[in-house]
Amino acid sequence: MKIEKMRCHPTIILEKAGGFLAAWIVIIFSQTENIISFFMEETLQKEDLPFIFLLLGLLLLAPFLIAGYQFLVWRKTWIYMDGHALVIERSTMHRKKNTYSIAHISNVNMEQNLFELMVRTCRLKLDMENASDADSTDISILLSFPKAQELKSKLLACSGQEMENPQNTASAKEDCASFSQILVHCICSLPGYYLVLFSLLAAFFAFMLFGGEFTLSDLLFEENSSSFFMKSLAIGLFILTYGYQLMKRLLAFYHFSACRQGNDIIIHYGFFRKQDYTIPIDRIHGLQIVQAPFARLSGRLEARVVCVGIGDTKEELTQLSLCQKKEDVFRLMAELLPEFPVSSIDYMPKPPKHAWKLYACGCLSWVLLCCLLPYALLLSLNPPEKTGDYVFLSCVCLFAACCILAYYLLHYFCLGFYGDGSFAICSGGSLTKTAALVPYSHIQHLCLKENPISRRFGLSHGEIYILASMANRTIPFPYITESEKKLLTEKVACLAHQQTRN
Repeated sequence: MKIEKMRCHPTIILEKAGGFLAAWIVIIFSQTENIISFFMEETLQKEDLPFIFLLLGLLLLAPFLIAGYQFLVWRKTWIYMDGHALVIERSTMHRKKNTYSIAHISNVNMEQNLFELMVRTCRLKLDMENASDADSTDISILLSFPKAQELKSKLLACSGQEMENPQNTASAKEDCASFSQILVHCICSLPGYYLVLFSLLAAFFAFMLFGGEFTLSDLLFEENSSSFFMKSLAIGLFILTYGYQLMKRLLAFYHFSACRQGNDIIIHYGFFRKQDYTIPIDRIHGLQIVQAPFARLSGRLEARVVCVGIGDTKEELTQLSLCQKKEDVFRLMAELLPEFPVSSIDYMPKPPKHAWKLYACGCLSWVLLCCLLPYALLLSLNPPEKTGDYVFLSCVCLFAACCILAYYLLHYFCLGFYGDGSFAICSGGSLTKTAALVPYSHIQHLCLKENPISRRFGLSHGEIYILASMANRTIPFPYITESEKKLLTEKVACLAHQQTRN
């Protein structure tokens, strides 16, 4: 059988060398005036001219050397399929040949940035099923769009999967999320720290604008007028910053759609950076049901997939559904992933009987360490001279203690664990509530922890390690009883033994 070899698209030379070339051009143009004035100086000696011209020649030769090296790498790099393996071979001075087993490819993603959309190229991103480099793409190949689709179909066929049918893809794109759905998702899915930061900055700018006595007649004076406009400019920049973040999220979810075809999940989204995911069902190692603060208030939630190769970078979204009503997400998950019992989240029991005592001890410890102890040290080392200073320090200490107490209360009411069946479901968070569904067959190992107090009550907590990127590889679970711990360890050991026998 004849092996068909191919190269990456030639524009990869520009993409790899483009950053250096752009920086070089900026530096040269910014220093042009200094270079000309240097040559016009009367103190310049003729003996120095050969050395100066040599430096200028090297400076002008640098971009050609970089571009030439990238051209040589492109010219001598071949990509081809040899049986059930994908081979990437480079025959430069230092030869290198990487052979990847197609059976161990976790997922096949297609991505296009704005430049690649203009020149009709596509980046094929392949992630292998390993945990050592799960935070980076294992294979990235830049091809023309037809060649990328052809190679993707061959890889999926060799791994026992099928390329998505164009008719199915078209119907999925017809069911893309509308602008109103994306806007609701972007607002309701704002993380908790965004809201805290927004509240603090809003209070700060409100104090700047309205904190002092300021009337319209004061605008007649130049210094007050400039101060007013500076405050207005600061607030305008603040609004533009959050408006930019919202617009960025809107464009990231442009034409979002998710559908199932056979044993694959097909996901499309993006405006300036178009991304297509093809994720085999058996490579999905977990499912997250997330409720941000606004989503919890409005009774909405969203689903995110957990597997190798998804969520490695900020541009890669892990979304399987937008932020929608609870019943809509449950119905969608029943169509996309019936293997994951999302409805079991409703049956998660409350934390064990004595768990609140452990969290109360933790809360009191942080209050003592962060509030009462610094307060006592300040009073003993530098006693305030005025009564108002005592009141101010007391209010600061009380406010910090209330924040710690609020965090622990929010965290406690988000906790939950459900270990029956073939899945472990762990719930946690504070402002944002997250429930993770993890099949026992995909759990690599458990880390159980106990302290003297939890050992006294027979409770344990810890972490579940699965095969995914570092951002989602560790899933914490709250305090569980001895019976739940025994059930968890037995199921993980039993399924691991079955996988070893198979």
